[in-house]
Amino acid sequence: MRATSGIISALFLLLHGTTSATAFAPDSVSEDQLQIVISLNEQRLQVFRGNQTISESKISSGKPGHSTPTGIFSILHKKRFHRSNIYSNAPMPFMQRLTWTGIALHGSDSVPNYPASHGCIRLPDGFDEELFAMTNSGAHVIINGDMVQPQPVLHDVLLQPSMPWEYKPEPLLKPKQEAFATTDAADEPWHISFASDTVFDRESTDLISEAGALLPVYRAIIHKAPENEKPLRILITRKAHPDMAREMQAILNDQGFNAGDVDGLVGRDTRAAIRRFQEANEMPVTGSPTPEVVNAIYKAAGKDSPPNAILSVRQNFEPVFEAPIRLDNPEEPIGTHLLVAAQFDRKSGNTGWNAFTLENKIGDNSRALLGIDDTASADVLLSDTLDRIHIADKLRDRLAPMLTPGTSITITDNGTERYTGWKTDFAVNTRIDRNYVAAVAPPKRKIRRKARTVRHASRGERRYYRTSRIRYQRPRYQRPRFNMIPLFNGFRYTR
Repeated sequence: MRATSGIISALFLLLHGTTSATAFAPDSVSEDQLQIVISLNEQRLQVFRGNQTISESKISSGKPGHSTPTGIFSILHKKRFHRSNIYSNAPMPFMQRLTWTGIALHGSDSVPNYPASHGCIRLPDGFDEELFAMTNSGAHVIINGDMVQPQPVLHDVLLQPSMPWEYKPEPLLKPKQEAFATTDAADEPWHISFASDTVFDRESTDLISEAGALLPVYRAIIHKAPENEKPLRILITRKAHPDMAREMQAILNDQGFNAGDVDGLVGRDTRAAIRRFQEANEMPVTGSPTPEVVNAIYKAAGKDSPPNAILSVRQNFEPVFEAPIRLDNPEEPIGTHLLVAAQFDRKSGNTGWNAFTLENKIGDNSRALLGIDDTASADVLLSDTLDRIHIADKLRDRLAPMLTPGTSITITDNGTERYTGWKTDFAVNTRIDRNYVAAVAPPKRKIRRKARTVRHASRGERRYYRTSRIRYQRPRYQRPRFNMIPLFNGFRYTR
């Protein structure tokens, strides 16, 4: 074991101290991923690659009563021709699904300059096929009130990629049994004969550095690309009060203060346990779980300050892991932001980030659940939010080799429960107030038709009929040739 640990430590020094031409070298800089931004107020769609607009079009979103949800979504499924299973088998060519509840991008021959759909985003003929060919599953779709533009951002808290590596010693490292003269010598990592037949004895190893002694071994270490190149999805959001209360209750029970059931509700038993803890630690007895009291409970248990935020990871529409992080000033909102990796270069270990900041609204119930100040504005600058986020070095080291081109980081106060689930990315619903565009559907004219004479084919007589209005337009082959009400005998004549 000592020999193995010595070799591994020397490999670390060699990896960080030198470079080698045998390292895996992927493409220098990856192509930026597409991002789609939709403005409901302007009824327009723009397609961005990086921070450049490459295409745009008018759209028609959901009308009042069938509003299109706002927030951050991803394309979950694509189909060249699809029919609605909700609205009378209506055709939806070049469908790109955003939620499993029926919201999608699709083509239509009716795309007016006002909201007219049942919640989907209608695209004009021609552009629907163009957009369908440009996108891939997993591409982000941002739906907001006003149009938002990507802005480059630099900050120390943003992650940077690193190259994973693996060790394959078989072709290059060949130990010889004669190199180990005694049992004690076999435990030393330096008494190894390499492919060059060089044997390092105990005296010579005193003059050779660890990195220099293991230089041949370094050639057996190769950088490898991640096994899954699908874009990584990272969500940063705050912990809800019930989750934090459960952790506090568990610690109080472990310390013998009997907080009752670990249910996340700060009730009579939990407050009594807090009072007993305060008495035992000579603190003012209030029974209230203030931040100072909670920090004291964690400190008494030998733990760091309680994490008040969480970082979750998904990839290829599947959850990967989640870990606690720390957020400063948790009583203040963090806003809703989407950051997307740009100019991703794994070889150099650098990537840029483009940011979209969305309109944000936090309801009274959400503020109470998350402990957000009632008077604090929900719209927050991204730079201020990033200053308040702290990610542990161990977690950063775990994420760095997992980053892939198109990786995104979503930061939000709003929950993701409504649209995040089976086979989805993190979907955020912002629930903003909608300001419908001034261009609305024109009022329908009342058409008063004159009674006309129709000859009955079988009886050969004339009767006066008043034509009735067909409410829904149907294909010509399904429409009746006559739909009339006779004036005299009340007989309804249809054909």
